[in-house]
Amino acid sequence: MIDYIVQPCSRQGLRNYALQIRRNLHLENECYFPVVEFLEMMPELFPPFTYKILEDSDTELPRGVHADIDIVNHCMRIKESVYDKACAGKGRDRFTIAHEHGHYLTLVVSGFKLQRNFDKKELKPYEKPEWHANAFAAEVLMPFHLVKDMSPKEIAKACGVSRQAAEIQYRIIRNTSRASRSASRLL
Repeated sequence: MIDYIVQPCSRQGLRNYALQIRRNLHLENECYFPVVEFLEMMPELFPPFTYKILEDSDTELPRGVHADIDIVNHCMRIKESVYDKACAGKGRDRFTIAHEHGHYLTLVVSGFKLQRNFDKKELKPYEKPEWHANAFAAEVLMPFHLVKDMSPKEIAKACGVSRQAAEIQYRIIRNTSRASRSASRLL
């Protein structure tokens, strides 16, 4: 399998991008991001974007794939069970859809460059499309400025994400805060 390299972007850059999306939707001060409603708005906001909800038994999505994005045809495909659980507020499924939003918004809307890694170059995390999509999803669902003083349990509840996602974001925020304090001491 050939990996892809995406135009490098820092976590802070993706955090800023996610916050800009929230600002454009007047959601910058809301903990809970309405990921399904955003999905349903995307065809109007970003034509020619479309999405399809597929029966779980449909073979259009490979086994083990819950959702994907076809950036050439501007179509997100989502398993019905994932969509239904996201509608019901299940954190893992909300994150899955936000992850696919991240691919589409960074690669198509913002035009981050994507190329094939024929040389099998060792990639930094910030050069990997999956890292970008995960970081974007985390930042749009759990915005730093709203959750920086929360515990993982509080983040999970307020933002409608899984406990695992909340714990990862909590650790990233703690590491960011620690690095900022260390840098300010050097000045």
